[in-house]
Amino acid sequence: MEGPVVASRTKAIAALLCTALAADFSHGQTPGVKPAPPVADEEPVIETSSDGWVAADEYKAVADDVPKAQTPGFKPIPMAAPTPYPVAATAQRVTATPYPVAAKNPAVKTTGDLARPESGAIVKVEAGPTVKEEDYPYEGGLTERLRLTGDWGGFRTEFKKHGLTFDLYSTQFYQGVASGGRDDTWEYGHKLDYLLNADLGKMCLVKGGFLYLHGETRFGNSINKADGLFLPANLPLQFPDSEGDVSALTAIRYTQALSEQFVVYGGKLNTLDDYVLKYSPGMGANLPGLNGFMNTGLVFNPIVMRTVPYSTTGFGAAFLRNEKPLVSVSLLDPDERATTGFDDSFDRGVVVAADLTVETCLFDLPGLINVGGAYSTARYRAIDPSAYFTRLPLRQLRDLGVNAPEEEGSWALYANHYQALWVDSCDHRRTWGVFGQYGISDGNPNPIRFVANFGVGGRSPFRWRTYDTFGAGFFFTGLSDDFKALAAAALPQQDEYGVEVFYSYAVTSWCRLTGDVQLARPSTVGLDIAMIMGGRMQILF
Repeated sequence: MEGPVVASRTKAIAALLCTALAADFSHGQTPGVKPAPPVADEEPVIETSSDGWVAADEYKAVADDVPKAQTPGFKPIPMAAPTPYPVAATAQRVTATPYPVAAKNPAVKTTGDLARPESGAIVKVEAGPTVKEEDYPYEGGLTERLRLTGDWGGFRTEFKKHGLTFDLYSTQFYQGVASGGRDDTWEYGHKLDYLLNADLGKMCLVKGGFLYLHGETRFGNSINKADGLFLPANLPLQFPDSEGDVSALTAIRYTQALSEQFVVYGGKLNTLDDYVLKYSPGMGANLPGLNGFMNTGLVFNPIVMRTVPYSTTGFGAAFLRNEKPLVSVSLLDPDERATTGFDDSFDRGVVVAADLTVETCLFDLPGLINVGGAYSTARYRAIDPSAYFTRLPLRQLRDLGVNAPEEEGSWALYANHYQALWVDSCDHRRTWGVFGQYGISDGNPNPIRFVANFGVGGRSPFRWRTYDTFGAGFFFTGLSDDFKALAAAALPQQDEYGVEVFYSYAVTSWCRLTGDVQLARPSTVGLDIAMIMGGRMQILF
């Protein structure tokens, strides 16, 4: 071994340390798993160089004495529940090795659950990532657990073990147009989201079957009329309807895994729930608009707003890689059905949506590339509203008697990416990095010809602010020349662009306050640049 070699631990210190770790493990003891025994007096002393490298034979002597998949102080990760994606992941298991190692030599090989270096190889003993509280959201004290109502006397954990989880998110918004836009006003709105995931295999009903339900309630008002923007400044309050107090079941999706790499799904699909650029993975309330940005141009890629409804009848299939969607193809009804049922589905045609998502690892930092497109066979006019488009200025154009020709079919293509620039060494889900969303369409009947949105955001890099998030982004919505010509005489339109900055402060792990500022040039010519300010408070029950 190169360099000075010193004794890594005395026998007495090693015995004391192992005893302490075993005691720590007993506090969170998994039933049926015995804690690691203390080191015996005859335990060999591992000698290391000054940089922490140890001989492989000495490493194996220690690793062999530690039971597999048992690390003092760690809790095992349970089987994963279905994810809010049209593809529900198959069973997931993460096994912690007693001593995670990084090979300095290609002689390192893997056998079973433990890294087993060949004799003579040099490996380094390192601290592995811990299992975080997100894996046990119901446990802990009032200020520690991730859900306000906790474990319901143990019932919630038992339900989860048997494949059933239920979550309730309350998100309140108070926003105003400080200057510019259409009206200087402030509005309060409230959104409730109810989520139920059922693993029918764990419930001994259908092997490989998953059921996902998403209910929504909307109260109050939004500033989406006052801001004067073509794309809503507050996307969550557009649903399940943009006006009034309303409740609706926007997702009833059944997924059947036919193998570990292939699933089929169908029902009433909430397409925004399925958006791949999740903003805060691991935090629980992982729904676009409820965490992160609020402006439509930054929440998701708006190029598909003409062809893809928010909530509609649909079915499809997907191939998985590493238990995550790789390629999916969906057939959707072109009509918006957030507040309606399944009657007359597909009467107007069909939307074919294809999506490819590839995970990347650039300079050992995670990222993803997502490309896809959608084509609808339905007939549209450029001034027809959709669930995503603000009712103004499209409503104004119709009220002014603008007559747009009806076109058959509409298409859109998109490309999205995220690249982490920082990853928490203790929790790989805590990252921040850069993102981009780009798209192009036919331009008629889709009033948006192209979009380009990019920025930076993610989880706070400060260890003491585990659940804080931040973001800053720029969005550009290029309206088509056909749409501008159509609106020129009645209500002249121009390209819309702006910026948004936010910071979400976790008061507790289940309560988050967000400050948000947007500056945007509205699409309607003559309106001044809108400054939109506001706050958001979310409570996870």
